[in-house]
Amino acid sequence: MQVLTASGVKVKAGPVGTVRSLRTNPSVTPNEAANPALAKILSKIAINREVLVGISNNNVRDMLKLWFENIKRAKITNYLVVALDDPIAEFCREHKVPVYRRDAAINDVQASTGDNHAVSGLKFQLLRDFLVLGYSVLLSDVDIVYLQNPFQHLHRDCDVESMSDGFDNITAYGYNDVTDDPSMGWARYAHTFHIWMFNSGLFYIRPTLPSIELLDRVTTRVTKEKAWDQAVFNEELFFPSRPGYEGLHASKRVLDYLLFLNSKVLFKTIRKDERYASHKPVTVHVNYHPDKYERMLAIIDYYVHGKKAALDPFPDGTV
Repeated sequence: MQVLTASGVKVKAGPVGTVRSLRTNPSVTPNEAANPALAKILSKIAINREVLVGISNNNVRDMLKLWFENIKRAKITNYLVVALDDPIAEFCREHKVPVYRRDAAINDVQASTGDNHAVSGLKFQLLRDFLVLGYSVLLSDVDIVYLQNPFQHLHRDCDVESMSDGFDNITAYGYNDVTDDPSMGWARYAHTFHIWMFNSGLFYIRPTLPSIELLDRVTTRVTKEKAWDQAVFNEELFFPSRPGYEGLHASKRVLDYLLFLNSKVLFKTIRKDERYASHKPVTVHVNYHPDKYERMLAIIDYYVHGKKAALDPFPDGTV
């Protein structure tokens, strides 16, 4: 198999079926001077220069506790909480949870989007130091239940690997959607491409130049626009170059939506289908439902404690 590398050396194309372009961009040279305090912490907890990172303030203390309890239960040791206030930093220390205290002010543009979205918008700015230090990060919201070690289910062949908001093969992985305009006669049918969004609450990002550029682009936009950070994240990943805009050249992969579950997949499909009776996902992200804490408790009962009726009281969606 012939693979194009980043060396700049010109090569002749091989036979059909043997040529592959570069997908795995080279990592940046670590710059520990960028953040010595964080570098010291990561040198002690990271495994193979990889770390699971959650960002939290004291407003989500209860969910954070469920988050790290299940991380410990899954025997994941290379994780870190970025604490945005002193109470949550102390809470982590009391529970022997690795913590990095970081001040990060929510800008005026994002302040009116609600606490969850405002904090979520900070993560792209906060993640930059990790990548500049040469570490790969599995960024995680705290409304996620860990049932297996996610590092055993990554491919590491792209700049970004993300869970999907999709709920089946076509929505998670993309599909050809044909629109119909009868007024066009012979050319009435036009083909479009649809894919459900990458979820910015759980994604693995490698320390490459395209990855850092992605973080910078999203950070710049969410500090100027009253926009949902997940929408901006996807626009920067997917929108192509066009007049007046240069697209990002980052490689990307969708994680298996049946292993990295969103809560729509769990509550509308998995729990009702006998084929999944013994299926054990890697993570379950309660992203589709506002009663996050209660559903997290039920998910733990269902998968960890074997209480098969634990999910029954909850509707598919919201009431």
